[in-house]
Amino acid sequence: MRHLDSPDVRCTEAAAGSVLTSRRYVPFLIKLAVTAGVIWMLLRRVSLGDVGAVLAGASVAWLAAGVAAQLALRAANAGRIRLIARSQQVPLSYGMILRTLFTTAFYGLLLPGTIGAGAATLVKYVGHGATWVAALASMVINRLLDLLTSIALALSFWTLDTSRRPASSSALILTALLFAPVLLFGGHALLFRGARLFEHEAQWLSHGPQHGTPGLRHHAIRFLHQCAQGGRLTRSGAAAVFGLSVGKELLAALIAVCFARAIGITLPFTTIAWMQAAVGLAVLLPLSVSGLGVREGMLLLLGQSQGLSPTQALGWGVLQSSAVLLMAGIGGLLEAQTHWLRARPAT
Repeated sequence: MRHLDSPDVRCTEAAAGSVLTSRRYVPFLIKLAVTAGVIWMLLRRVSLGDVGAVLAGASVAWLAAGVAAQLALRAANAGRIRLIARSQQVPLSYGMILRTLFTTAFYGLLLPGTIGAGAATLVKYVGHGATWVAALASMVINRLLDLLTSIALALSFWTLDTSRRPASSSALILTALLFAPVLLFGGHALLFRGARLFEHEAQWLSHGPQHGTPGLRHHAIRFLHQCAQGGRLTRSGAAAVFGLSVGKELLAALIAVCFARAIGITLPFTTIAWMQAAVGLAVLLPLSVSGLGVREGMLLLLGQSQGLSPTQALGWGVLQSSAVLLMAGIGGLLEAQTHWLRARPAT
């Protein structure tokens, strides 16, 4: 029998560690492959020169308005996160949260696998005094709000847009019209008022069947209690979170409108709003790097159903992706400034 400290055993352990480490990069490599594959397919359908011509004639004023709306969207998001963090008694300032929204967008472009924007956000929050449970709870609540609001407003705008068409289905429109406000208001009520979903889940896990690993159950209960803590907002605080959630989605639609108008796309606001919401939901799926390729592909698919040429749709997607990269670039500069200040010797 070989000794545990023998060279063969140490080599085997080193090899196993190397394999486990390399596996962390597999999801990132897959996302890179998907991104490159989708972009290659798009460029086979659309001439890059034609897209360049469309972009060259873009309106500078509309582009500037789109970038300004991008900044306003992050400001609104930071305000919502701050309100929820304050109800959790988490010491995160508005400025720190806003800065983190930029810097984690930068890390989301660079880091592999699960060590992406979400993990970078968690590290930033913990570094500024939050516990990892409170930071994770804040992130989950905000992601749920994004999903609820995006789906509800997408249904609302799709209903308004479709109802103007003569061949539209009345039953489908009525269903969407009824479901959208229930999802929007009911979802916020479950999180912040009345039933308080997370509190009930924590109580059930505490007093229900004691299955599974005790340590894991303990962490799950702590996490649910932190989520419930984030839902204990005052009436004015809950109304502010609701308003910021809706405002954030409206700003996302406005961004899409600005970049559309910049290259001469004149679709109605309601059409662009539901298209943008659909694209936003698709980008949330971990399929590519920061949604690159997926965003353009979705706009190409949806745009053709609205009468846009492939060149227009792809140019529109490129502008939106470029704005995302610009925000990530701002985050990179902020992070470089932070490291420079830390490295600078005290005087």
